[in-house]
Amino acid sequence: MRMLVRRTIAAAEVSRLPVAFGAVANVWLMVLMARTEAARAAEGATASATSIGALNPVLAMIAAAAFAVGFMAFGAALNDVLDAKHDRAFAPDRPIPSGSLSTRRAFHIAFAALVVGVLGAIVFGAIAIGGALALAVAVLGYDAFAKHIPALGIVLAGLATAISMVALCPDTPSLLPVWLAMSQTMGVGLAAYLLADKRPKLTRRAVVLGAVGWVFWSAVLFALAYERNGDALIPSWFERPMLLAPVAAVVTCAAFALWKLRHARGAQASEKLLRYGSLWKAVVAASWLLVIDRHAEAAWVAGIAICLAVVFAVLREAGPQIASPVGWRS
Repeated sequence: MRMLVRRTIAAAEVSRLPVAFGAVANVWLMVLMARTEAARAAEGATASATSIGALNPVLAMIAAAAFAVGFMAFGAALNDVLDAKHDRAFAPDRPIPSGSLSTRRAFHIAFAALVVGVLGAIVFGAIAIGGALALAVAVLGYDAFAKHIPALGIVLAGLATAISMVALCPDTPSLLPVWLAMSQTMGVGLAAYLLADKRPKLTRRAVVLGAVGWVFWSAVLFALAYERNGDALIPSWFERPMLLAPVAAVVTCAAFALWKLRHARGAQASEKLLRYGSLWKAVVAASWLLVIDRHAEAAWVAGIAICLAVVFAVLREAGPQIASPVGWRS
C-alpha cells in the first residue's frame, strides 16, 4: 500500500497534475468563448461562427480538458526525463533521482500524456490537430534547450500558453484573454527563475531580449485581434465595464502572491509561486467567463480550482506520512 501511494504521488508530481487545472481553465475559457461567439453569429452579431458551436458541449469540455492535461503532463514528464542526470546531483528529492519513479516509467507517462493531448485535439478537427503539433514542438523545444537560455525559455513558455489557448479555436476574435495569460506565464516564469536563483543568471541583455520577445508576440496577438474585430481589441458584444473583472482578478492574485512570498526565497518559494500561478489562471479565467455572462461556468471553474488547491495541499502534507510513516523511517 505504501509503495502504491508513493508511486502515485511521484507520478502526480512528475506530470505536474497539481498545477494542471490552470491550463484546463484557460482552454475551457477559450472553448466557451468560441461557443458564445458561435451563438452570437447565429443571432446575426459580428462574431464569426465556429465549428465548436456544433459540438456536443459535454464532449467539447471533456476533450478540451484532455488536451490541456495531456500537454501539461507531456511537457512536465519529458522535462524530468531529460533532467534526470542533472537532478541526481542538484535535486535528489525529485521522483526519478529519489527512486520513486524510474526514467523509463516517466518516459511512458510523457508518451501517454502526448497521446491523450492529441486525442483531445482530434475532436476539434484538422486545424486543431495542427495546433496540437505546434504545441508539441514548442514544448519539446522548451524542454530540450530553451529552458537553459533564460530569455528564450521564458518567452517560449508564454508562447506555448498562447498556442494551447488558440489551438482548439484558431479563428476566435477574443484574443485579449490569450495575451493576458501569455503575459502571466512569462511574468511568473521570470519571478520563479529569480526566486530559485537558477543558472545561468539573468543578465541585462537577457532581460532586454525577453522583453523584446514579449512585445513582439503581444503585437502579433493585438494585430490579429484588431483584424478580426474590425479595428477593435475585443468583440463588440463584450460589455466594456465588465472588463474590470479580469483586471481586478489579476491585481488581487498578484497581491496575494506577493504577500505569501514576501519573505520566501529558493527553490521551494519558486515552486509555490508556480502553484499560485496556476490558481491565478483559473481565477482569471472565471472572471472572463463572468464577462461573457457564463456565470454558472465561472462558478464551476473557480470552485474546482479552490477544491483542487485544498486537496493537493492536504496530499502534500499527508502523502509522505502515508507512504512512509514516522515509525518506519530510519
